[in-house]
Amino acid sequence: MTATAVHAEDGLKGTDTLHGTCRKLTIAGRDRASDCKDVLLNTRYVDGRTGFYFVTLDGTMITFSSPGGLAQRQHAKTLVYPIDAIIFKIEGEIRKIPARGACRPANPTNASSSLSCQADSELCKFGGEFLTGATKAAGP
Repeated sequence: MTATAVHAEDGLKGTDTLHGTCRKLTIAGRDRASDCKDVLLNTRYVDGRTGFYFVTLDGTMITFSSPGGLAQRQHAKTLVYPIDAIIFKIEGEIRKIPARGACRPANPTNASSSLSCQADSELCKFGGEFLTGATKAAGP
C-alpha cells in the first residue's frame, strides 16, 4: 500500500499529535488496550469534520469520525463530538462503517486531560480512552 500526499484542496485544515497513555481500546468488541500506542492523532477539516485516531503496535488504526460542526458544548470549554462513522485499517485494508456515539474530552484546562470515545455500529462496539499531559506536537 502506498501513501498518498494530502493537499490543502483535500480539505485538511490541521493535525495534532498528542502523546500520553492509551488507557482503553476496544476494536470490534475486542480489548486491544495492551497493543495501543501512546499516541493519539487528531485531524480537522475545513468542513468541520474531525477525526480521533487510535493506533496499535501492529499498525491497526481506528478513527472515530465526527461531522464536527454538530459538536455540542457540554460545559463552557468542553465540546462533545458526535460520532457518525468508524474508519479502521486492519491488515492494510481501510473500511468505513456508519456508527453512533460520541467523543468527550475532559479537563481541557488542566495540565493533563483525557478523551473518551464510544461508538456502536450494526456490527460491533468500539471504544477508546486516552490520557495526555500538556505536551502537544502541532502538525500542519
